[in-house]
Amino acid sequence: MKTPEEWMRDFESKIADAQAKAAAVQEGLAQAGGSASSKDGSILVSVAPNGALTGLELTADAMRKSHGQLSAEILEIARNAQRGAAVKVAETFAAVEGEGSETYRVITEYLPPPEEEEQPKPAGYSFNEEYEERAATAPPPPPVRRPAPRPSADEDDDFGGDSIFKKQ
Repeated sequence: MKTPEEWMRDFESKIADAQAKAAAVQEGLAQAGGSASSKDGSILVSVAPNGALTGLELTADAMRKSHGQLSAEILEIARNAQRGAAVKVAETFAAVEGEGSETYRVITEYLPPPEEEEQPKPAGYSFNEEYEERAATAPPPPPVRRPAPRPSADEDDDFGGDSIFKKQ
């Protein structure tokens, strides 16, 4: 059986260990933000450790892209930055708790999958490329308007146009 002094030393040791781990996690999370940029450097996206967008920088070259192309690139780059931040958060917890810990397992379970590298298009002209470019930048079609339903000839709820509040 432990003496009160031994119990207190063990307790203080556990407290010091928890404080050191908390400080390591706090320091790791402070540096766990991520950023990513487009291949041509015209778009830069920065995110916080939780994946929240903290910065978006667009150069003049980025503004020359079509709105469809620009928005698609921004989303792709943001996903890459968010994945980078999530990996850094996971690495922080792996360093503190170990890769076998429950905390590490929960964090890595929700890591976004890595983006697949875009395969370069073969050289030459394809009729589909022109169609795909137009389809990507074309505005969406207008909504389909359906005619209003016609009233039925024998409506049960038609009691005439007279008011039930008649003057007597």
